[in-house]
Amino acid sequence: MALFQTNEDLISAGKKEFNGLLNQQVFNEPLVSEEDMKTVVDDWVNLYTTYYKKHLVGAQQEQDRALQELREELNTLGSHFLAKYRAFLKSQEPSVLPSS
Repeated sequence: MALFQTNEDLISAGKKEFNGLLNQQVFNEPLVSEEDMKTVVDDWVNLYTTYYKKHLVGAQQEQDRALQELREELNTLGSHFLAKYRAFLKSQEPSVLPSS
């Protein structure tokens, strides 16, 4: 891991890495529920924030703000991922044909 110049650099790197993780996910069998996938994404957000928390610089208030910003950014990326996953799950549902 590279040395970070500022907390903004750290947030940017965290977002980039987290987005890379999300983009690597392949939706296939066996499918997991939307609720279970949300749990997985929440765990990933916690893992990333725990890791990056150790690298924050500045006064405690600055570190707290940076950690909150990182968490918000990762949650936003996670929400977009979960929306794509939800759409994927819906596309896997058998279509109901109207009865004649």
